[in-house]
Amino acid sequence: MISSILPYWDQNIDLDIAPWVPYGKDFSPVSVNSLYNPLLGGVAGLAFEMKSEFLYLRSFKSGNIGTMARQNMIDPERNQMTELGFTMVFAYSEQLERSVISLLHKFPGLMAGLTLCDIWNGDVLVDECKVLMLIDEDPFFNEADFMQSLYSTFRKFSGREGSDISFFAEKFGYRRCSISYETDDLTQMRVTQALFDIELDATKEVLGPVPELKIPLLASIGACRDEK
Repeated sequence: MISSILPYWDQNIDLDIAPWVPYGKDFSPVSVNSLYNPLLGGVAGLAFEMKSEFLYLRSFKSGNIGTMARQNMIDPERNQMTELGFTMVFAYSEQLERSVISLLHKFPGLMAGLTLCDIWNGDVLVDECKVLMLIDEDPFFNEADFMQSLYSTFRKFSGREGSDISFFAEKFGYRRCSISYETDDLTQMRVTQALFDIELDATKEVLGPVPELKIPLLASIGACRDEK
């Protein structure tokens, strides 16, 4: 398993997508986010340049939006439920992980960790991927300032002002599927997660001092699907 800088969250998460969301081949993985906010579209594009993908954002200000929740951007009536705090989810990459470290120092209440995410379409498991999830529990989190800082950080780490990949992804269609990085083993991640859940001191000694973060209730994006 890859030796990550960030800790793991103590739960896996689920994302439920609308039946009409084009998961397998997507012709608007970036522009759909620009419908809500051009800056968010820029962030989504630069995420591609760092071998990642922006998936989802939930916040007090914005509600539920993102590539995997595009129905909320096109039909605002679906987006009326008040959400406390701030949660943002990206597909994992090493470059993305390194890029967010500086943001944790700039925004003291912000937490970042890694976990597995299952993508569901109704009762059908569409995909499974490793993700990086950012959370701030403050309902008055300065989302606008954070998004500008995130965009600037992505430009710095990608070495680009804009995304060339996103142009071709939208012109020819972006084929979305989880391709494990050569140092990632999803089965091993599942086993590690199960051992964490046992919460035995002996388990901790075997695994070593790998820190865990507890997912706040406000940010649980269907972390335990059986409870739905």
